[in-house]
Amino acid sequence: MNTRSNVEQEYWDALERLKKGKTKIIDTRSSRFKFTKDAVGREAGRGKGYVRHERYPSLCEAIANAEKARKESAPETPSDAAKIEQQKTLKKKAIGNYKQLKQEYDLLMGEYLNVVRRNFELETGLAESKNVKLIRMPNKR
Repeated sequence: MNTRSNVEQEYWDALERLKKGKTKIIDTRSSRFKFTKDAVGREAGRGKGYVRHERYPSLCEAIANAEKARKESAPETPSDAAKIEQQKTLKKKAIGNYKQLKQEYDLLMGEYLNVVRRNFELETGLAESKNVKLIRMPNKR
């Protein structure tokens, strides 16, 4: 029967918390997180260097296995060339969207100016008429 001391059990509990992501001290969501002996020691409430292969060989092996599993299940990061290509396509798409919006804006501004001109013509035509009195409303801003 393999009996563990209280301290060793704290280390094992800390390793399980790290695996589950329910930690008290260490941030497992960080991009720099790795399963290390020091991370387990800090999660257990102790300093660096307390977990050693000479003291806890099975714990150190379990930590190494957990790190290996983390690396295998980690999503593959794209290479620098792929990142550059992705940024280029995003830039082309943004330029295309900008050009389309600019064309739509120009059309709307043309229509708006036509409405303003037509409004001005109607107002001046009514102002010249003798039997119509225009009442101007002040702009409220």
